[in-house]
Amino acid sequence: MAKIITTSQLQKTIGQLLSYVSQSWVVVTKKGRPTAIMLPYFDDNESAVADYLEEYEMDKNRVVLQTRFKESVDSGLSDLVI
Repeated sequence: MAKIITTSQLQKTIGQLLSYVSQSWVVVTKKGRPTAIMLPYFDDNESAVADYLEEYEMDKNRVVLQTRFKESVDSGLSDLVI
């Protein structure tokens, strides 16, 4: 089960949280809004982290990407022949 803490709680109890995070995950909030998560580490997790960061970037740039790809679809088929 996730634990939800504030940034000030994180600063005060980082040592205790590190042992908790090895078993579960922690959501860090600032002014009531989630700002970060702390996840347990496991060997060979680079691909999982890379996938997460890619999803984060796409969500962060959702409006720009939707606009760009709508313009592309609206322009019709290309005359490119292979």
